[in-house]
Amino acid sequence: MVSSLLRPAAALLSRKALADNLRIVRKRIQEQALIHRPDAQLMAVVKADAYGHDLHVSMPELLKHGVKRFALASISEAIEARKISRSSDLLVLGGTVEWSRARMDLIRRHDLEVTVNDLQTLKTLLGQPSLKLHLKLDTGMNRLGLKPDEWGEAIRLIQKSKIKLDGLMTHFATAGDRIFDQQVRIFEEVVRWFRSAGVQPRWVHSENSAALFTNHRLKGGILSEVSNLVRPGLAMWGYLPHGSKESRGLKPVLELVSEVCWMKRVEKGEGISYGHHYRAAKPHEFGVIPLGYADGLSKQYADLLKVQWRSRNDRVRGSLSVCGSICMDMVMLKASGRGMKVGDRAVFWGRFPNPLLKSHVVEPYELNLRIAKRIPRMWVK
Repeated sequence: MVSSLLRPAAALLSRKALADNLRIVRKRIQEQALIHRPDAQLMAVVKADAYGHDLHVSMPELLKHGVKRFALASISEAIEARKISRSSDLLVLGGTVEWSRARMDLIRRHDLEVTVNDLQTLKTLLGQPSLKLHLKLDTGMNRLGLKPDEWGEAIRLIQKSKIKLDGLMTHFATAGDRIFDQQVRIFEEVVRWFRSAGVQPRWVHSENSAALFTNHRLKGGILSEVSNLVRPGLAMWGYLPHGSKESRGLKPVLELVSEVCWMKRVEKGEGISYGHHYRAAKPHEFGVIPLGYADGLSKQYADLLKVQWRSRNDRVRGSLSVCGSICMDMVMLKASGRGMKVGDRAVFWGRFPNPLLKSHVVEPYELNLRIAKRIPRMWVK
């Protein structure tokens, strides 16, 4: 498939890996019901162009797997998602600072749900009864959301408006430690407080991928009874955040693949690429691959980059390492063995151990987000 492209470089997305990951996530939701109900619904977080997997390519596939609810970072992202699905629930996580009439009209026109991140926004939007609001409470993340000293005022405003809140939510800063414990306890307390005051939203939600997959021992409290939505993002794409002990069977959906377009040879002492920072210790061949730092490869981790070498028929032949400075559109790679040929594949990362992640040089969140838009995302089996 890569050979058929005008420029043989692509991010190949595995349908099987995505299906397996969704199955694992759904099973986890059913089995690990300590801070959500076992029948909690899945809201797929597809912000930042579906974590670099291309929203317009990935969201239709998620819809095929029965995903009906999606979370995005901004109004503009959500409008793009609405073009893909007319019927899905779409939650805007980031909100906006100023709520003009034009912005509120956009929210209505595209039937979007809005995260309320501050008290002033709550006051403004409660006057718009047609809007669907999810109130975000800051339980310790200290980023967005209403602080504890604002929660009482929020309850009074909601009671006065007589508007039914669509969602009550928070976001965890960590998972599986005392900070996580504390945030869970605080969120449970505030959920009880809101419910006792007659504020009973349609959705209660808090869990991201890290929280959903943590092994931390918790006691089932009110969240195990009323929390009915889970927000996985990274896990769907096959990764868990650093600190997770195991992959849980999740597999990366995306493989960044290119091909050897030219074979070259250097003699002992000759340099390769800009600055001749690499010099051959002995004569060897190397391949030139049409993928560079404009596509998402970083010069900073060139020495750690271990590329999988595959033949045309996709058989693993060994590994490839960078020899010479990564260029804007090209990289030079040396094989671990002999026999590299034009047309062989270079898989920069995917479903094999990645030293960049192991060494924490790159976070799993960043890996695919850095792949340029000019690299097509394409589904394969």
